[in-house]
Amino acid sequence: MRRYAWRGAQHRVVAPVTSAKTALSLEALSGGRFVMGIGAGGPGGDSDAFGGGPLNRAERTARFAEWVELTDLLLTQADTDFSGRYFAAREVAIGGGRPRRPPLAVAGTAKRGMELAARFADLWITQDAGQDPGAYAGTPHAEVRRQIVLLDEVCAEQGRDPGTLPRLAVLGYGGERPLASIEAFRDCLGRYEQIGITTLAVLWPRGDQARAQLAVLEQAAGEVGANCRIRGGLA
Repeated sequence: MRRYAWRGAQHRVVAPVTSAKTALSLEALSGGRFVMGIGAGGPGGDSDAFGGGPLNRAERTARFAEWVELTDLLLTQADTDFSGRYFAAREVAIGGGRPRRPPLAVAGTAKRGMELAARFADLWITQDAGQDPGAYAGTPHAEVRRQIVLLDEVCAEQGRDPGTLPRLAVLGYGGERPLASIEAFRDCLGRYEQIGITTLAVLWPRGDQARAQLAVLEQAAGEVGANCRIRGGLA
């Protein structure tokens, strides 16, 4: 079984060459169980932690798009030469090749990020918190469903069969509380499976309710392992 391990790829401070080489090393060390999870980040903590001035959404998206393109090249080509607006690589050979390893998981809640997922990703990631107040569908479940409809449209535009792109939803950032009880977990599992989510991820238990949440998580993991209702299970 593949276990998800996330490489927190911050495109503002970690260059694609460094990230790709690290990913290939982790893939080898993990025996093929590593998945490289990448996202554009956002304002606030994602940017402030590394210093420098804040980037607006358009700037973050443009940098991230180039970062993903170059990282994919590094992981699929034996030798890479690339010159972009933000990143470059000169005669770089780090061991990439086809089939590409490790798999890429691309987070994207808007159309541009979904285009990158459709072009490059082996897994699409979203969460139960809307990033665009103007497009938010009103509830976490409705928002993820709206995004899935858009993702299918984007895949079609990019010439990709939507059925070839698995979908992971991270619950707990927004209004969903899957670890409030085992009944709440089962409810989330069923509702998100119904709209096309193939893997659920939940936030690690924390705070005053951590002990109770951990008990729910352990029971939920046992049920998912026994029933495998969602392809890929519980991340």
